[in-house]
Amino acid sequence: MNTFDPSPFTPEGPTPLIRDLPEAAPYPVAALGPLREAAEAIATATEAPVAMCAASVLASAALATQGHREAETPNGTAPASLFLLTVAQSGERKSTADRLAMRGVREFEDELRGEYDIERDLWRDADEVWKSARAKIVADKKTNSAAKLADLQALGSKPPEPLKPHIVASAPTIEGIVKHLTELRASLGIMTEEGGALLGGHAMKAENRMSTCAVLSALWDGQPLDRWRASDGVAAYTGRRFSAHILVQPIAAEALLSDPMANGQGLLARFLTCRPASHIGMRLRMEKDAEAEAGVARFAARIRSLLSRPLPLKDGTRNELAPPVLPLSEDARCVLTEFAREIEKAQAPGGPFEDAHAFASKTAEHAARLAAVLTIYADPDSSQVTGETMVGAIELATFYANEAVRLANAATVPPEVADAERMRKWLLGSWGEPFISASVAAQRGPFKLTDRVRKALRKLESYGWLIEANGAEVDGKPRREAWRIVSEMSS
Repeated sequence: MNTFDPSPFTPEGPTPLIRDLPEAAPYPVAALGPLREAAEAIATATEAPVAMCAASVLASAALATQGHREAETPNGTAPASLFLLTVAQSGERKSTADRLAMRGVREFEDELRGEYDIERDLWRDADEVWKSARAKIVADKKTNSAAKLADLQALGSKPPEPLKPHIVASAPTIEGIVKHLTELRASLGIMTEEGGALLGGHAMKAENRMSTCAVLSALWDGQPLDRWRASDGVAAYTGRRFSAHILVQPIAAEALLSDPMANGQGLLARFLTCRPASHIGMRLRMEKDAEAEAGVARFAARIRSLLSRPLPLKDGTRNELAPPVLPLSEDARCVLTEFAREIEKAQAPGGPFEDAHAFASKTAEHAARLAAVLTIYADPDSSQVTGETMVGAIELATFYANEAVRLANAATVPPEVADAERMRKWLLGSWGEPFISASVAAQRGPFKLTDRVRKALRKLESYGWLIEANGAEVDGKPRREAWRIVSEMSS
């Protein structure tokens, strides 16, 4: 991934229009506290970047903890849910690492499926008995309407079908998620190793993008979800919690990070995003690490244990959460308040987050959510978030804030620079002659509008990739407007 560099041409040779993305800062793995062992174990087992493994561990832990408590934030309360976006190229072992982190979740789903099969058979029998009894009451010609109504009330409601045994959607549509909320558990996750299919698919088409961004934002916020459809009526869903982890390749991430709607609606600000440095070519250990395997197994067991705990549900419901708030200790509140002030100052003109208001404004809440996840994972019955845990959560939130700025800057390339870079790659990769003209570039090049082509060529000239050579022969003819192509870049 790259970022625009406005450096002017120097006589020593051409300079890049787009400069390589600066490396990410080291991941603050110690700040993960009780999740550190799992992140490091998965990193050791897979030799994948620890930042990528940590994101998968955080997502799994958030899914297991979000239903039990709410997080206290500087501005009230919020779900203890996390949205994470991890950018990594193919072959980085992101799927392998994520599957290890999700092992406990998948094992719990297997348990749910076994229970569901038994409950579904019992429900079918109960449903048949209920329908038969109801039909008998309705069909009884010897009973008057008042007596029938009393008998129907005594019979009670139709037995509810067991909740579906799925808590993670790997290839969801937003419409599908909302439609099926009534038959799913209250604490759910969107975890996909193929984020490009989600980000580049039906959900993010032009006609659906605004609705998708709005629904995902509402899921992160823990807001009620309303569904108004001509075909199946009106419904509202409250008390649901969602965490998400989208693993995506760079090309799909660039499209999302530069999407004005995703930025404008604040969706991206709700994600903890990172793009770790690649480990490809450095993964030389071939044998298994027994200690790492044991660490992965301990994490899976802990996640399964947390998921197996009864969820705090609203009275009279079976899939509507009413989780108690996990309060901040006085130390944690003081630390978080001071951090929120520093983040606010950093958004002022000249500050490090001057151009990242959307994410920066949510960084303190990210820290509060992270602190809640870490605390609940360690002890779901904990009485409060400690100052020490909050310090670690702030370190994590700061890392992700800096990553958001780094990646957002990289995704923002002015159209004229993008055109020039595309033309440059065509000239050096496909065009075999030493000279080029605007007319030939328009006929043979990557785009056809002469004015657009000329602007791209002039931009390349200003950066030293082209040198004016009017009258030079191009494609067998002398050209009034021509340039010599420079193929070597200055260091």
